[in-house]
Amino acid sequence: MKKYIASFMILLGGLGCLSSCSDDRDSNPTIQTPTTFVLNTPAYATSLIDLSHSQTVEFTWSQADYGYTAVAAYFLEVSATGQFTTSLAEADADETGAKVADYVTLDAVEGGSAAYLSENLDKALMQLCKWEENAVPASQDLYVRMRSAISVNNGASYVYPIVSNVVKMTVAPYYMELKNAAPELWYLIGGCIADGKWGSTIGTSIIPMSIVKDFEYDKKTGKGETVFTGYFNEDGFKLKKTPDSWDDQWGSTSETALDPVMNDGGSKNFKPAAGYYTLKMDTKENTLTITKEDITPTVYDKMYIAGDFNGWDDKTEMTPVNVTDNMNGHNHVWMYTLELTEKSGVKFLQPGWSPNWGSKEFPYGVGTDGGDNIEVPAGKYTVVFNDIDGSYSFTEL
Repeated sequence: MKKYIASFMILLGGLGCLSSCSDDRDSNPTIQTPTTFVLNTPAYATSLIDLSHSQTVEFTWSQADYGYTAVAAYFLEVSATGQFTTSLAEADADETGAKVADYVTLDAVEGGSAAYLSENLDKALMQLCKWEENAVPASQDLYVRMRSAISVNNGASYVYPIVSNVVKMTVAPYYMELKNAAPELWYLIGGCIADGKWGSTIGTSIIPMSIVKDFEYDKKTGKGETVFTGYFNEDGFKLKKTPDSWDDQWGSTSETALDPVMNDGGSKNFKPAAGYYTLKMDTKENTLTITKEDITPTVYDKMYIAGDFNGWDDKTEMTPVNVTDNMNGHNHVWMYTLELTEKSGVKFLQPGWSPNWGSKEFPYGVGTDGGDNIEVPAGKYTVVFNDIDGSYSFTEL
């Protein structure tokens, strides 16, 4: 059986029905609520579909009649029982735990056909059936139906939902390890960031923001709150979502004010007076705040990293990251390229192990003095550590 690592997918669940609207005035079309449309039964529905050896599974359907040429969205819904009573999204939102999901909704498509990745169908079954690695059945009934709805507010909500008939198939599933989406971390870049060269290399020219300890991130998207505390100056900086792209960025409306604006092609660099600041970003709400801090954190001449990989030796130095002349020795961010041939516990430390930082979280976390070892799988990583708040990240190379 294959073993896949996959982001945990939680997608749009059931859509509340709305009554049909009355005739629109001023030459607008009359929208009617359709009562049915057809999901066609694929020719291969009577055969066993091996999800581990097929790339895609294709479905076609008749488009729902809304009384005019509507651009409708279509959602494939996948069930292991054919019940379609509680979506995965509804079950996850139920804090009592009483609701049990019996179907998963996949991403919206348009038109009358789509080829769905076999791994996404397998993932839906794993989310519903929760098989252990050695307990996946050789065959499994798979029930699918299509849900149609009209998008409003650029997909913020959907109206006039309708579901198709149910089609039954038989598949051979495989084990897939399910994980939540990784937190969405943005990166600092600029004249007062790292080497000040506005490059795209993590730990050399850009620095990732940190997760917020104990914050619950969106399981599907990884969106939520992130933070960074450090020393800044008037050499300026910005934030970007992707290391090698400026498609998504934060800048300032003015070089004389810390006034954040997102994805404005004319935005300026943030140019704060020299000092310590905390940046707080909410990637779900698209907000950013920059707050001056009255703190005097310890400035370390050196930082060390230790673990099983070096016999827990306290003499392996990390590289200082914020090294431009105008930082005036206020470096608090450290980098190390870690290459592991096997799993290793890892910590950050000062000589004599006082203080030392660790946590159970990986690949992002917030270490505390005397905390747990960070359990790192075999691989090669760029490790970034902030000694002000103990935050760290392991980016696989």
